[in-house]
Amino acid sequence: MVRYALVIGIANYEKISPNLPKAVTDAEAIAQILEKKGNFQDVERLPRRWIKEENRWEVALDKKLTAKDLGEALKKFLLEKAKHQEALIYFAGHGLEVASWTDEKKGFLATSDCSSDGRNGIWLDDLNKLIGKSEVSNLVMLLDCCHAGYALERKLLDDSLTAFGKKTDYYLITACRGFEKALEAKEHGVFTGAVLKGLGDDNADEDGRVSGDRLFDLITSELKGSGQEPIRMGWGRSITLVQYPPKQKVQVVKEECPYQGLRYFDEKQKEFFFGREKVIQLLWQKLGQANFVPIIGASGSGKSSVVRAGLIPKLKENGWELLAEPILPGVEPLAELKRAFNGWFERSQLPEIYSLMETAGLAAVIERLPGSKRLLLVVDQFEEVFTLRSSDKDEQTRRFIELLTKVAEIPDSRLAIVTTMRADFLEYCLSYESLTELIQNQSVYMPPLLGAELEEAIAKPAHLQGYHLETGLLGAILDEVGKEKDCLPLLQFALTELWEKRDNQKHQLTLEQYQVLGGVAGALNRHVEKVYRYKDFQKDLPQLERTPQEQEWIKRIFLRLVRTGEGEKDTRQRQTKAKLLGIAKDNLADRKVINHVLEELIFPGRLLAGGDEGVDLAHEALIESWQRFVEWRQENRELRRLIDRIEVAFREWLKHQQDVDYLLPRGLLGQVRSHLPNLEPYLTNSLKEYYEQSNAYEEALKAKYEDNERTINRLMNIIQQISIHTESTFPQLNFTEVSESYTQHIFPYPNFKEVPENDTEHTFPQFNFHESTEGFQLNPNEAATEIQELLEKLSHNNPTPVEQEALKEQINNQIQINPTLKQRMISVMKAGGTEAITMALNHPAVNVALVTLKHFLEDE
Repeated sequence: MVRYALVIGIANYEKISPNLPKAVTDAEAIAQILEKKGNFQDVERLPRRWIKEENRWEVALDKKLTAKDLGEALKKFLLEKAKHQEALIYFAGHGLEVASWTDEKKGFLATSDCSSDGRNGIWLDDLNKLIGKSEVSNLVMLLDCCHAGYALERKLLDDSLTAFGKKTDYYLITACRGFEKALEAKEHGVFTGAVLKGLGDDNADEDGRVSGDRLFDLITSELKGSGQEPIRMGWGRSITLVQYPPKQKVQVVKEECPYQGLRYFDEKQKEFFFGREKVIQLLWQKLGQANFVPIIGASGSGKSSVVRAGLIPKLKENGWELLAEPILPGVEPLAELKRAFNGWFERSQLPEIYSLMETAGLAAVIERLPGSKRLLLVVDQFEEVFTLRSSDKDEQTRRFIELLTKVAEIPDSRLAIVTTMRADFLEYCLSYESLTELIQNQSVYMPPLLGAELEEAIAKPAHLQGYHLETGLLGAILDEVGKEKDCLPLLQFALTELWEKRDNQKHQLTLEQYQVLGGVAGALNRHVEKVYRYKDFQKDLPQLERTPQEQEWIKRIFLRLVRTGEGEKDTRQRQTKAKLLGIAKDNLADRKVINHVLEELIFPGRLLAGGDEGVDLAHEALIESWQRFVEWRQENRELRRLIDRIEVAFREWLKHQQDVDYLLPRGLLGQVRSHLPNLEPYLTNSLKEYYEQSNAYEEALKAKYEDNERTINRLMNIIQQISIHTESTFPQLNFTEVSESYTQHIFPYPNFKEVPENDTEHTFPQFNFHESTEGFQLNPNEAATEIQELLEKLSHNNPTPVEQEALKEQINNQIQINPTLKQRMISVMKAGGTEAITMALNHPAVNVALVTLKHFLEDE
């Protein structure tokens, strides 16, 4: 494919000052290096003059370049000359911006005849449209508009040159205004000086090539502290700009494994992380436009690795810092978010910072952060806010999401947030409007790793260590990976196993060993089975079998590390080491063995990750790829969901200082009680004690209710007997005083319909109002005494408002169906009673009969 270059350097300006002689010097230097090392068929210069003695063109210092001439040259170059070919454009000169009548800033490249208001300038919007219409195979544009302290704002460039974010292999490198004025070096402009150094032999790779990415990395390094911020827009293949002879290669063999098994790549392994340059570049661009960027992809698509080994190193190279190491939401996401700020404040300041976060949000906390660098907070495995909470509408979940998403609304925020989440949890996000909107507008979706990028991810890590893949191996791997879906963790694990069986003599990974391992699909299952069955699993032919008890413990450990979802949707969940050791209950000998098994599973087994603070599955791929584990997860799914619910309730109980209101709810307690024989082997001591305390509390409540029932039945019988003796003479009762005493002290609800829903937890028993009263002879004084005793007993048992209201309703029903009884009770109340009865009925515990009868007396 033919390569063409257009190099522009404008020194002379009619209406803008100052003139820029260095723009011509810079442009000519770029043109010469492209001609010598860029393999370009033609390097066109503007403005230009012919050097007869040397038989060549050079950029003219004394000539002008008008808007008409430059516009025509750009159209001809992009639409005709370089059509379907490779193209490079370099511009050195003034780049300015003006505000339109709507106060919207617009940028332009200044020509010799343009004025400061942009008349006769090359507007970036127009240039963007021209680039969008072009059909060049690939395009690299280098803009040096930073001469004499002038530069364009980054946001303006991002908003104007959108074609570089839409077309593959369209690539822009430039510099924009930072916080200080740009300075010029003695020989060249600061930016072009860095470009020339980046295009030099010293920056070439082992094959002698300088790619766009390699050039940008060096420019970034050179511009640190210059007041200019380098920008890279666009993405695509690694475009080679110049080519030098390959360097003399010194074969260095290293034995460190460059693959990560089931673990993600992080900064320490960034040199071995290949194939995701496009995604990293897209994330970089997104962070230039927004403060909140969600990364969404299938399980096993490499979300964590692309952030930890790709994006984070890139941001640090560009002057960013991490607010904290990537956080996982866990069961207490707000606590995790608060801890992320701990390293930026003194311990004595933290209570104030935490309070500020709760009341004023993250914006107020960000203002208090020391320093001026941009900061990144990564929330990895964001789906945990849904899987590890009791409900997707949980208040803590809502507040956590609200705090994070509000950062997107902070103008010029120092803090940016990147989240990673499995795509199958998108549905949960729809309940949160702010999160849904950000996902729609700012998400980066992880594409499958295919083609040349996949080949890089497989072969290049081995090459860096001085090893190569045997002929036929790469093809076999690619063929198998092409048939599997989201298998990057399995691929990494197979390559790790293959590295362990490498040929140290020939320095290669072999096809034979790949087949012995079972390929990509079989390597993990084969390894896990060895770990599960044998103590000496590291040997090629292990023989020391584990005991059935050890295998049972491994099963229990793995099942504890997954949360059983609805249907077949299970997710991993971290557990503290102490909880896993709790499988052995109080048996110290068993705990010691389980601890040893755990350490083996972490290393050298490489199936679990973590330590004392938390243990997790090394990767979710284990959930579906270990066939034995798949079978275990199908057993007793409802029972394991029940255990998960108990653990959620237990955590809430601890969180609320073991308040009795957070003991197991009656419905859940009933389920636990009915399944207890099957549950007991899986309950830790703490969970069992929690159940027992919940059960004891429920039994005590039941006993109290039964006692209340007996007491109230007796009280009702006495009231019935009082109503029968209509001829008795009692002192007049102060009914209003008695009923108001009850209303104020005992039952705060005006009527039954206003009883709060949370008071309806218990069903009040139906009372027997027709117990035989045969042989009962009413003595007013004795009746009054007994009523007082019964009321004291009820008061001591603390009847609930629902119980009190139910009693009132039963009395009312009794009166409604018996008009004669109604009249008798009214007569008794009007006639009065003894002082003892008055005192008893005026007791602040209850006299529901009087309250019920109040409206009857008023009617009479």
